[in-house]
Amino acid sequence: MRKKPILFSLENCKRCEYVKSRIPDGVDIEIKTYPHDIKDWSPEQLAEACYYEVYTDLQRTAPILLLPDGRKITSVIEIKNLLKELKG
Repeated sequence: MRKKPILFSLENCKRCEYVKSRIPDGVDIEIKTYPHDIKDWSPEQLAEACYYEVYTDLQRTAPILLLPDGRKITSVIEIKNLLKELKG
């Protein structure tokens, strides 16, 4: 099981930038930013998105917060609130 949440985001994504700018100091989170156009993803990025089961989701929406328990959060408000909770 992963130890920390992963935030999947896309380049030039206003929603993604909004969330990233509001990550509280001290919250241990991994951030993965992929090119906005899926055709520009490297084979490693494609494999990683498939491995974490966010490939299909990222074609529809971003950002996606993947929690260590496997839950995926796609709502910007929910992600922002959850990150605040992680700050404790």
